[in-house]
Amino acid sequence: MADHPVAGHFFEEIIDGYFPLGESLRQMLARQDFGAALVVITHAPVLHWPGDDGQGPVPMRLQTATAGLIRAFIALAVLKGNGMRLSGVADWRWPGADHGLSAGTRLAEPAFLRGIGLRPGAEDGGAFGLVRRDDTSGLGIAGPDVPGWGFTRPVDGILRDIGAIARPDSPGGTGPRLSVDLSDPGHAAASAAMARDLGL
Repeated sequence: MADHPVAGHFFEEIIDGYFPLGESLRQMLARQDFGAALVVITHAPVLHWPGDDGQGPVPMRLQTATAGLIRAFIALAVLKGNGMRLSGVADWRWPGADHGLSAGTRLAEPAFLRGIGLRPGAEDGGAFGLVRRDDTSGLGIAGPDVPGWGFTRPVDGILRDIGAIARPDSPGGTGPRLSVDLSDPGHAAASAAMARDLGL
């Protein structure tokens, strides 16, 4: 896809805890009127308990559970009908266990996040779903060889591979990316904050 200007902006949010990560992000997209967002989370407690069906909030009493921590997370969340598609990379820990991390993983507490949200529209945005064009936002879906926030290669699910992250001051690679106008002071400051969150 060629570099394609899109409607969107940097944002900060707190997503609900006690629900599966994917559901909390889906609610956030709907609340912000985004069709898609590239989101960065750090230091988010997560919870695993056997037999969880992913429905409803965490119960008040747990007989057995494992607590974990997201230490760095960048993912592309895209609304898809009444659901959501989530893919990205992360670093996480489950002390004393070896659980994975997925859209079904429970947040143990509300989580702060930063990101770049895109307004829904009628144009095909590839991995970003249906997007709205805007030549003034300073954001674009990055074409070949255009650096931007996102991934150096396509990612599926939530992988343990921080090396897949692309950022505006490095080559983009082949993964989905959003180009950012770093001459805009607001964009530059928000990008710097996202990089600090990720430890880059």
